[in-house]
Parts: sequence; structure tokens; C-alpha cells
Amino acid sequence: MKNSSALKILVIDDDPVFIGMITASLADEKLEIVTTTDPRASFDLFRRIHPKVVLVDLNMPEIGGMEILEQIVGEDPATEVILITGDYSPESAVEAIQKGACDYLPKPLHIEKLRSRLATLAAEAETRRKTFQLDSELADAYRFEGIIGRSPLMLDLFARIRRIAPHFRTALVTGETGTGK
Repeated sequence: MKNSSALKILVIDDDPVFIGMITASLADEKLEIVTTTDPRASFDLFRRIHPKVVLVDLNMPEIGGMEILEQIVGEDPATEVILITGDYSPESAVEAIQKGACDYLPKPLHIEKLRSRLATLAAEAETRRKTFQLDSELADAYRFEGIIGRSPLMLDLFARIRRIAPHFRTALVTGETGTGK
């Protein structure tokens, strides 16, 4: 699915059957799913596609899921990483969360729980995007030629400058050193 509003997900697991099951189970969702069975190449793939969510198997032969988690969080802390494991232990769950995982799910995976979690993550990502956009618009409203100010006095000053600026070409500001010219 190549939809611009789709949530981009990277699935990293050495088991192609599990990857096929995830891909088939989530095919009807608004998701763009990219998969790899090679944990060594997963970080390069992550850098290329910039997914919002990464599903990682904890136990893989060459590189473990914790190591991949650390690499991803080190590169982009905003990426949500969900660790999946067949060997659940409370200690590894706590370690994963402390290292930056947003969730830790045991196998066999409950697809409805995963769908619900992905829907929540998609909603949170959309909220963050809208918040960032509104913050940018708000900052632009209180900015004048690189000067930022929100106080009523600064807004009044910006309005005066906008009114006067078309009529004057050069202004010389004088005064003693250190007075805040």
C-alpha cells in the first residue's frame, strides 16, 4: 500500500512464516508494511524508509532485538518500536521499555491487540503532526523578521514597524553603549 496517509511499518523477524502472517493479517489496514528477514540489513532498511513503527523479534540469530532497538532509538527516538518474543520474561520486558520500546508483545501474537496498538500509535502520530504544524503557525504569527515576541508590547511594536517600514528607507538608531539599541 503506497498511501501518503498510511502508517509506515517495518517488520523485522527471521521467520518468513511469521512475517507472512503479519502482512496478511494487517493487509486491510491503512498501513504500508515493509518486511525483512535479515536482521543485519534491518538498520540500513530502517534508515532508507523512515518508518513510524518497527516490529522486531527479540530472539534472532545474528543480531538480537534489543540491539536493533538500541540502534533505532539512538537514530530516531520518535520511532515507536514494538518488541515481539516467543520467550516472554518480565525482566526482558522491563529492559525493553527502559531502552525505549513502546510495547512488548508475546507470541503467539493476538492480531486484534496489535491492530488496536497500531491504531493508537497512528492516532498519536497524527496528533503530533498536527501539533507541530499548529506550533509552527503560531510561531510564525508571533515572528517579525527573525524577532520573536508574544507580549502585547512586542505585537504593537511589530504592527508599528509594518506600518512605518514602507515609508522609510534607512533608520539610524543612536544612544549610549549598553542601552539595548
